Amino acid sequence: MADERFFRSCGPLRLNEIVSHVAGELSNAQAGEMMVHGVASLQTAKSGELSLFSDASYKNAFAETRASVVVTSRELSGLAEIHAALLIVGMPRVAYAQICNLFYPPDSLHTGTHCTAQVDTTAILGEECQIDAGVVIGPEARIGARCHLSSNVVIGTGVVLGDDCDIGPNSAITHALIGSRVRIASNVSLGSSGFGFTPGPQGPVRMPHFGRVIIQDDVEIGANCAIDRGAEGDTVLGAGSVLDNLIQIAHNVRLGRCCVIAGQAGIAGSTILGDYVMIGGQAAINDHLTIGTGARVAGKSGVMRDVAAGETVAGYPAVPVRQWHRQTISLMRAAARRTNGHV
Repeated sequence: MADERFFRSCGPLRLNEIVSHVAGELSNAQAGEMMVHGVASLQTAKSGELSLFSDASYKNAFAETRASVVVTSRELSGLAEIHAALLIVGMPRVAYAQICNLFYPPDSLHTGTHCTAQVDTTAILGEECQIDAGVVIGPEARIGARCHLSSNVVIGTGVVLGDDCDIGPNSAITHALIGSRVRIASNVSLGSSGFGFTPGPQGPVRMPHFGRVIIQDDVEIGANCAIDRGAEGDTVLGAGSVLDNLIQIAHNVRLGRCCVIAGQAGIAGSTILGDYVMIGGQAAINDHLTIGTGARVAGKSGVMRDVAAGETVAGYPAVPVRQWHRQTISLMRAAARRTNGHV
């Protein structure tokens, strides 16, 4: 059960209501009148709570859980006999997320502008916005309806936010056009000048950056990310893309739709990612590359060439993942031979 000091539950909810919400099927129809008080893991759930079983490696926890309801698939449901009612769905993790959002919906906005916020007279605020303490909104900025700007957010001149955006504390946004339903966590820098210099007789000379950052609808950006504006074109994050914490996106990078990038990854300037690309944690991607639609890059990889659509690469320099596994095995065998006295 989540800590009620931080997460306000809408429960208890009748199980039949939950089943209808996720279009699932109960293993025991008579259990539908049960009241469910919350969600918890298989290991910690108590009677009256709902849990998730979506990975066969948790079979023992599934067999021993005290949860009253378990969301799972038809394939996994037969791995153990348990007392709990089973809520059978096609995609258990998706259904569980929907149920969690049912119990713990986003906090409602407290409409209004704090007295310490500084909003330029030429800025436009949409209806029902929440503007917290210390926010600065620059000239000619436009903020859509039902947006939440947390404490000390800075919105630069001319920035546009669509409807239903949520900007975390201490984030700074300049030179950006942002779509609707975009979520930006705390301490994000968005729209700063990129890392562009040219050698000069007395040291590096900064190249001006005249581009923008374009954030399309339904993008989520984690804490402490830095996304630079374009040099002459735009830096673009495609609709539905998700960025973890501590990610660097350089100038003129273009992400397609629904890309997923894990923490501490970095993408150098002018690289293009297709739709549905997945980048593992701490991966580094060189500049002016193309990463094809549906490609995957393993964590800690160093990508120094184009990656074809649908290809999975790993290692440094990154190579097709099967080749990387063969290289790793060869190195292990060579090391073992040396350890055993063979050259």
